[in-house]
Amino acid sequence: MSTPRGLLDPSTGLFVKDDFFSNDLVTDNNIGELGWELTTLGNASTLAYQTSKQHGVLRMTTAATATGDGAVLALFTDALVIGPKGFELKARIQYPVELASGNFRIGLDDSVTTTDGTVGVTFDSDAGVINCKTDSATEGDENLLVTGHADLTSGTTMVVAEWVDFHIVVTGPANAAGGPSEAVFFMNGIFVARLPVHMDNDEPMELKFIHWQDSGGSDAVALEVDYISLFIPR
Repeated sequence: MSTPRGLLDPSTGLFVKDDFFSNDLVTDNNIGELGWELTTLGNASTLAYQTSKQHGVLRMTTAATATGDGAVLALFTDALVIGPKGFELKARIQYPVELASGNFRIGLDDSVTTTDGTVGVTFDSDAGVINCKTDSATEGDENLLVTGHADLTSGTTMVVAEWVDFHIVVTGPANAAGGPSEAVFFMNGIFVARLPVHMDNDEPMELKFIHWQDSGGSDAVALEVDYISLFIPR
């Protein structure tokens, strides 16, 4: 599967992207190009466009009040179901200041909390250590920690102030529940995991990214997102 380039024909599928290139204020339903829905976790994060970057960048900085402080940005709430043709997701993310206590999850799932979704396909980060995951509410879950990646510290951990390109390709043929059967994960263009997908073709979820801290409230932690895109073939 390859995301179409240039002028997109909607008959080929749904394609949405956000470069966070905007003059608007960062407020609920008015974030980026797509008007993301904002859900606050615990105490409110500060969201701001970064003017010193070459491209549009959104920075999310948690409150330094309690573990679990953070924010969820979501689209198509409980409205997406994935058939056997799957989907393709891309995003560029970095920790601009520090790794410690900073966590994020990006992809498609059904959770608007720090708890993993019951259905979805995501990259999960625990202070820069990356876990690739597929979940189904009824058919079972899979996960694999990233190891041996040349761009990561000790092959496992993101590096402060270095962008990472995350890429998920989910494809068929149909699994026993009618959904896609395989998810392949890449970081900076390098293959990192191949996991079975067990989700049904009627398990609703949404496009999202979630950022939160678990410092016990001692630290405000930051995450930057350069872009995110999603393609779902028809």
